[in-house]
Amino acid sequence: MDIILNYEPQDDFEASDKAYMIRAYELFKEKLYFRQEFFHFTASGIVFNQTKTKVLLIYHKIYDSWGWMGGHMDGEIDFNYVALKEIKEESGLKNVDFISKAPVSIEILPVWMHHKNGGVISSHQHFNVSFAFMADENESLEVNSLETNGVKWVDISDIDKVVREVDMLPIYHKIINRVFK
Repeated sequence: MDIILNYEPQDDFEASDKAYMIRAYELFKEKLYFRQEFFHFTASGIVFNQTKTKVLLIYHKIYDSWGWMGGHMDGEIDFNYVALKEIKEESGLKNVDFISKAPVSIEILPVWMHHKNGGVISSHQHFNVSFAFMADENESLEVNSLETNGVKWVDISDIDKVVREVDMLPIYHKIINRVFK
């Protein structure tokens, strides 16, 4: 939780989301590190190539769109560890470095009802902590066929063309702009 408590919001939305996350933690404590039906913690990241001209995206089966990598905490309390683990699992990358171990953003993300593994998942919220990473675009990639239908490097200038989740584009642009500061 320290990573959220110490995070300096960079806009009014992040300030509001941080306050909401802290209040939820005060009420639910460590339960937020596990999948709760209403809301829970997650960690995500965007991976940049070494020249910061491309980002690595996966084609997410649930969202039917190209997007970032990340996942549920599932009892883990280290957001850095989860973000890095998810990137490696979802891309096949072996060598990934944090641009900074400090979060690049935080956000509360709606997750709409969907089917997963033959079951029904009701709409809920992800209390997400986001990080920026760097990797060599020449390292081989591996599709995680359980969760994705692809993994590829995309020119930053083409991100609006490939991402079909229009609600996620402002978050991706926010992170990309912060990395370029």
